[in-house]
Amino acid sequence: MKSNEFIFYGLSGHNKVIDKIIAELNAHKQDFDIRLILTEALTNAFKHGNNMNKDKPIYLRYFYNDESVKFEISDSGNGFKNLIIEEQLENGDLLSDGGRGLFIIKSLSDKIELKKNTLIIQKCLSA
Repeated sequence: MKSNEFIFYGLSGHNKVIDKIIAELNAHKQDFDIRLILTEALTNAFKHGNNMNKDKPIYLRYFYNDESVKFEISDSGNGFKNLIIEEQLENGDLLSDGGRGLFIIKSLSDKIELKKNTLIIQKCLSA
């Protein structure tokens, strides 16, 4: 099992970390999906969880078992409250800020879960 943890204050350097994770997982075939999943998750954590406060940490952890990876993104916010991730977006919702990122993450992942202030994402890499 491979694992690693990264801590962000703001979003600077997140692209380099995502590149490092993709290399560590040897997941070049899933580069687009992983890059979009993690970019959306980190952006949501910074914007909605930490209210764009660069002094508050965001934690990104991953656990890899040669078949799938589990990402955990935790922010310093109060957590998710009564959040519903839509199964599909209407045309008018495509450009709206509310829920689009989580919809994209859910669409590209095998499973997502919201626990307090942590987003847990599972993605199969053995395809």
